[in-house]
Amino acid sequence: MAGKDHVIAASMKTKIEGALNKILPEATKAEQHRKRAEPGSAGS
Repeated sequence: MAGKDHVIAASMKTKIEGALNKILPEATKAEQHRKRAEPGSAGS
């Protein structure tokens, strides 16, 4: 990790989400998490 607080790897989508998390308000991030955590959301 070379002394870094966070390391974001994998797909470009994951890297973009990581960058957006630095600037998005907490309410927006919470709503996104709620949608991803719903039962049945694994396929989308």
